[in-house]
Amino acid sequence: MSFRFFRVQTASGPHFKKPLMILAFLEALPIALGTFLATLPLAGGSLLLASRTRRKAHLSFLGGWMTGALLVGLLAILLSDVSAPGQGPPRLWVVWLRLILGIGLIALAARKWIKASGTGTDEAPGWMRAFETAGASRLYGLGLIIVALNPKNAMLFASGALVIAAKTYVPAKQVLAYSGFVIVASLSVLAPLMLSVLMGERADAPLATLKKFTARHSAVILAVVTAVLGAIVIYKALLDLAAY
Repeated sequence: MSFRFFRVQTASGPHFKKPLMILAFLEALPIALGTFLATLPLAGGSLLLASRTRRKAHLSFLGGWMTGALLVGLLAILLSDVSAPGQGPPRLWVVWLRLILGIGLIALAARKWIKASGTGTDEAPGWMRAFETAGASRLYGLGLIIVALNPKNAMLFASGALVIAAKTYVPAKQVLAYSGFVIVASLSVLAPLMLSVLMGERADAPLATLKKFTARHSAVILAVVTAVLGAIVIYKALLDLAAY
């Protein structure tokens, strides 16, 4: 039985290490946590869905969200694997792409900060009203668009996927690690449904408080967290560039 999956060969001999899948997930975990915080304002829409009687609406939105996240991430992983097949360092253009994504996140954060008003509001954005009345198919499409076509969200999920692809070159491990990344990154839309199912009416008060908080501070949350994530992505890309 081979144990090569659990160890790597170094100059001083074989040493047992964590599986590459776990290492890849841990490498991308800061970006996943940051994505969760950056998408926290979306919890307001998820809260509206959790308050609806039928769970089908919330599940439809989650299905679209997960589909968009998987499409963006797996496409990024595929491009990375095609550019550098086998166990080798990622191509230089992939590292530069990660650097550009990080710079793009910083730019988005600056734009959000500049546009942020000095006083917050307890009202949810107008586009969130769709969560109250939209049908299942429209909510599925909305979830897909919010991830795949929103520049900030697409860059965040793609950045996490590229970090995972650079850490392990086995497709199955990449998919599993990225699946864990998506779950952590999607807690902002998963948590309200989980709390509603597990706690029932007892979840109404904390969910209402969360909704009010995210509506009032969404601009600041987005700007700060996106800037920090951009810095992390840039830092990791610069470390890889230094290796060339």
